[in-house]
Formats: sequence, structure tokens, C-alpha cells
Amino acid sequence: MAYTACPAPTSQEPQQTARHALSTITNTRRLHHILGLINTLADRYARFVAIRRQRRTLLSLTDAQLLDIGLTRADAEEEYRRSFNLL
Repeated sequence: MAYTACPAPTSQEPQQTARHALSTITNTRRLHHILGLINTLADRYARFVAIRRQRRTLLSLTDAQLLDIGLTRADAEEEYRRSFNLL
């Protein structure tokens, strides 16, 4: 006669397994949502930095270079001041 140390399965085990699976799915979805939010914030910050850099570059152009692209010094300064609205 063989003796086993494993208890007989109970009716609660399938429910616990289902709860564990549901909990894992929920946690995975939350993690994906949080990672999506972090990526969105990182993308917005990168865009902000790129726009600021472009506006500083525009401001550093000479009057002749600005005239070549159809802008005045006042236009360039106004565009640079708009970058503070991004904050």
C-alpha cells in the first residue's frame, strides 16, 4: 500500500487558482497602464526640450539669416517667449 503526503484536492483550490490568475492579469494591466503613462510623460518632456532648443536656435540666428526665412528679430523673440507658455 502506497502512502502519499499530498492532501486530497479540495473544492477551494480551483477558486484560489482562478483568483490568483485574475489578480495576475489585473496587476499586469496596471503595470502596462503605468508604463504607458510614464512613456507619455517622457515623450512630452522630450518634445518640450526639442521645442525649447529650436526656439533658442532661432533666437541665435543673425538678422540676415532671419530675413532669409522671412522673419524679423521681433518675430524670433516673440516665438522664444512662447516657449515659456509650455511650462
